[in-house]
Amino acid sequence: MSSCDEELGCGPTDTCYRAVKTAYSQMKMLGQKEQICFNSAVAVYRHHHPEVPVDRAPYVIADWLD
Repeated sequence: MSSCDEELGCGPTDTCYRAVKTAYSQMKMLGQKEQICFNSAVAVYRHHHPEVPVDRAPYVIADWLD
């Protein structure tokens, strides 16, 4: 289960947020294609938040990476 505040969502101090951002940026730094980096970030998010519907997760990540 998530450690994030359900009402406020995840923020920069939450483990899941940092893990998603780190996964994305590290893969970009290694030269991976954008879609692979994005999909990996979504997978990390889904690991931390299995309660979030699969079709909603990419929208959350897109907001975080914007």
